[in-house]
Amino acid sequence: MSHSEEPRAIEVVAPGANPSAGVELLAVPVRPGQVLAQRAAALDAELSGPLSRLVEAGFSAKAGETRLFFSGLAETPHLLAVGVGEGEGLDAENARRVAGKAVQVGRIHSLVTVGVEIPPLSEEDVPAVAQAAAEGLCLGDWAYEDLRRPGSERVSPPAPQSGVIFLGSGQPASAGDAAGRGRTIAECQNFARMLVTLPGNIATPSYLEERAQELGERYGLRVEGWGPERLRSEGFGSLLAVAAGSRVEPRFIVLEHQGTGGAPTVLVGKGVTFDSGGISIKPASGMEDMKYDMAGAAAVLGAMRAVAELDLPLRVIGLIPATENLPSGTALKPGDVIRGLSGTSIEVINTDAEGRLILSDALAFATRLEPAAIVDLATLTGACVVALGRHAMGLMASDDALAKALKSAGERTGERVWRLPLWPEYRRQLDSDIADIKNSGGRDAGTITAGWFLRDFVDETPWVHLDMAGVAWAEKVGPYQPKGATGAGVRLLVEWLSSAD
Repeated sequence: MSHSEEPRAIEVVAPGANPSAGVELLAVPVRPGQVLAQRAAALDAELSGPLSRLVEAGFSAKAGETRLFFSGLAETPHLLAVGVGEGEGLDAENARRVAGKAVQVGRIHSLVTVGVEIPPLSEEDVPAVAQAAAEGLCLGDWAYEDLRRPGSERVSPPAPQSGVIFLGSGQPASAGDAAGRGRTIAECQNFARMLVTLPGNIATPSYLEERAQELGERYGLRVEGWGPERLRSEGFGSLLAVAAGSRVEPRFIVLEHQGTGGAPTVLVGKGVTFDSGGISIKPASGMEDMKYDMAGAAAVLGAMRAVAELDLPLRVIGLIPATENLPSGTALKPGDVIRGLSGTSIEVINTDAEGRLILSDALAFATRLEPAAIVDLATLTGACVVALGRHAMGLMASDDALAKALKSAGERTGERVWRLPLWPEYRRQLDSDIADIKNSGGRDAGTITAGWFLRDFVDETPWVHLDMAGVAWAEKVGPYQPKGATGAGVRLLVEWLSSAD
């Protein structure tokens, strides 16, 4: 779905209703050798048994494997079998994937309405699966094409306008509420995808501030944007040091959802809108992708929008330090010693380790808010991609309960995290001969030492750092993920905040 397209309408249909009513394509989850569920069986019989024959013929039903049938029926001309692999029932992640496949195929064939079957489940599982299916229907075919010329042959076919979730069990009202929630969260994730997709000459720090202000006006968030003068007066020396190499002004963006008041939960997102590496310049190959170094900021903006739309009772504050990182005669240099908001002196070993510098000011500011918890998100280290690939975020924490809660939320949303240790031995790699701390501990355990650097700026506040370098940008298409920006972190944060309310 392009940024300019209308949100997709989603309907939940009660058990026992016509399984194909008003749907041009029905996606059916299939496991190896399974007996078809009620709705699929009824439609299969109407179509003279293509799904049954598929199962009998040994369809492997591996996760993501699909078979498309053209039924000849006016009500449901397309039937899509989607393999979900071995297992029992249909979990939320598989529902998300089946729904995503449905809209992907629907777009290819220029269909208006697609549906997904949810087989019978236990009563307590239905809302989570309905929510996930709605998320998949909104996430699966997202595409940002507003920068192409109108009428360009590269523009994708029109997206399906609506999706239908057919329940095999459960109460339509509760499932409908859950699906509405899923649509809201997915639209906020698509908003984050849009921000990450935009090139650095458009999505500048001031552009992020403008989008934040729009969120404030539309959803009732309190928003402030600080420019260089305010940053100097407040003592944001690390953010200003990174920004010194660029003519584009930095911003520090604050968004607040009041909720019911009390100690806030603070979300911090790294907002490097383009990262050349500075004086420690990156290789030219692939540098164009460094527009996504603000994916943490996008996740926070998307999550704050969702928090406001869902009107969560928590008081939540989002903080975004935003800047470019470029080389010039005024740029930060290796060997420089800088001092930020915390007063800690930092020896700069590598100017390409800039994200932790700007986050140090944001974290120091966050602690002054006396928060209940701080979670920061950042595309911080290539080492995290080496360690975990593109399947999970690296998690480092000062608080076991907070780490456990985020890990659980990650399992429920399909945005998985994996905890890495913060043993004292790693901190010693950051010891400096002339300053309080170095900004780089070398190649060994690079993700962990980056986390340790941030740990120095949160005092005793419960804190989690999420290194999202491996999951912020997709190199290939997935079941509900286009190639490119993922919007990662939005579902995770909203689920965690919702479970904590």
